[in-house]
Amino acid sequence: MSIFFFKRKPEREVIEFIKYHIGLSKKAIAILKEFLDNKDKEYLNEITSIEKEGDEIRKKAILKLYEAFLPSMRRELNYSIEILDEVLDSVNHGAKIYDLMTFELDNNIKEKCKLVLDMSIEMLDCLINAVNAFEERGDFNECIKIIKMREEEIDDIHHEIYRYMVNMEINNFWEGKLMSDLVDMITNISDLIEDVANEFQVIYLS
Repeated sequence: MSIFFFKRKPEREVIEFIKYHIGLSKKAIAILKEFLDNKDKEYLNEITSIEKEGDEIRKKAILKLYEAFLPSMRRELNYSIEILDEVLDSVNHGAKIYDLMTFELDNNIKEKCKLVLDMSIEMLDCLINAVNAFEERGDFNECIKIIKMREEEIDDIHHEIYRYMVNMEINNFWEGKLMSDLVDMITNISDLIEDVANEFQVIYLS
């Protein structure tokens, strides 16, 4: 039995928009991971295209939102949709930062960034499971627990990368800035996903 009974068409459409947007984020993150290994401009173009599509989905979801749901739920859902769009923005900005690098990214940093991206995809899978739990009475709390655990693990990896970078020999200001900006942008994705999970939790508990 559904918790919120998403039977009306506008409500169903909003939920499907949210799930589709999460799917776009997963796709963009997977492409960014490929881009880190193969600096082909086509990957950057794909990510930019996905980011634009995500922005259109965001607009449609927010417009439809005000035809559906109780007012008490709209705020959290609206905010969730806006944060999801920031996930795609972060992926896009991360790809653009990497594209600006005229030097080879340190392999240790690259591998840790790829690990963070894999963990971020897992977190997005948990977000989809959380949305499904709204409807199917799945294990919502377990989904949120995994998201929060992965976010803490990524925070630790972020710290490890910075501790490694401070001992590196940096050739110039821009090399150091681009590396730190890339790491910050990639690790910020998990913070945003956790923020969405927090909004879902408010909806679930209310």
